[in-house]
Amino acid sequence: MQTPLATAFLFLYVLCGVTILGLLILFGLKLRNIAVEKRTKDCLEKYQDYFVYLQAHGEEEERLKVPYGNVTIGEKQIIQKKLFELMERFTGVHRQKLGWLCEDLGLVDLDLQRLNSAWKWTRVDAAYNLGVMRSRRAVPGLLQLLEKLDYDPSLFIVARAVAKCARNGNDLGEMVRQLVRHRKNCHPLIVDIISETEVETEPLYVALLQEADRDLVEIGLIGLSVHHQSNLEPYLHKLVNAKEKEVRIKAVKLLCKDSRLLTDKRVREFIIHNDWEIRAAVAKAIGSLGLAVYIPILKKAVSDPNWWVCHHSARSLAQLGIEGFQALCEILQENRYGSNVQLAHQVVQEELEKGKKQQDDQEMQLHYNQKLYLYQSSRRKAISTVQA
Repeated sequence: MQTPLATAFLFLYVLCGVTILGLLILFGLKLRNIAVEKRTKDCLEKYQDYFVYLQAHGEEEERLKVPYGNVTIGEKQIIQKKLFELMERFTGVHRQKLGWLCEDLGLVDLDLQRLNSAWKWTRVDAAYNLGVMRSRRAVPGLLQLLEKLDYDPSLFIVARAVAKCARNGNDLGEMVRQLVRHRKNCHPLIVDIISETEVETEPLYVALLQEADRDLVEIGLIGLSVHHQSNLEPYLHKLVNAKEKEVRIKAVKLLCKDSRLLTDKRVREFIIHNDWEIRAAVAKAIGSLGLAVYIPILKKAVSDPNWWVCHHSARSLAQLGIEGFQALCEILQENRYGSNVQLAHQVVQEELEKGKKQQDDQEMQLHYNQKLYLYQSSRRKAISTVQA
């Protein structure tokens, strides 16, 4: 029968064995890292003149030459990392020529083989490399890999590689659909991934607006908010009345970017819309577009039940010159209490303080004096310039 003391000794032996094994593994890894660093240093020194040649001849018309002699696979991988550093620093023709050099060195073929590896992270690493090299030959394999991946960070690494390598809008569209099938709310991230491509993206976003899938429509709206086009009215007109709230809001925000699309009928419909986000968006747009004709509508909207609508309405009035400032002062004169009065008073004070600091300009000084007079009249009391 085994005694407790014998059990303890056995446990200590096992623990010591595990500790020694761990130390040996760490020591082996350390030696391996030292060897890798030495090989890398030797390789960089060996091809130092070649890297100088790459930077010096990057803008010439002729294709970059591969290194002389027999380059081993290990040396190619080290050279690849150096080329990636250069490709991240350069754009245009210089980066394109470095991509061609990767083809000539066989680096693209090497990573295309690794793309079929049995190990997931080897495939993901190969996808990343192919994305940096922007190899169009890699697109079919990258799309197949994207289809097999689960929803984790590796999915977006491969998707970004597809965007960089994309041959046309169809490749980007397939990539977007592969991401959307996971039904995660990552639309801004998808738009950011698409921005990595060298393909024209506006036709893709316009096409997504016509899809029945809500997620695809939202991605199209987000993308067009960055790359705005002037011929979107037929598509946005339908989406303003969409069932999905987010789609409605994003469509209205796009309409509000162009004063030609923001018709009088739409302004009056949006400012009383059931969605406060839409009311706030149009109130903000009136000020940013300088539509002084809607000052009476903004003055009324300052009393909206939603704080953000009140806020944007008051700020927009302040952007509409003396007439808008006068409307704010009328709010102070016509009302004594309420959050809208406090908000209007705060905006008025900020405008006066801003004008006070800009009195070096004669025109700005004139505007400041006009605003100060309107404010004093509305409050029915004289105040000093410092207090204003």
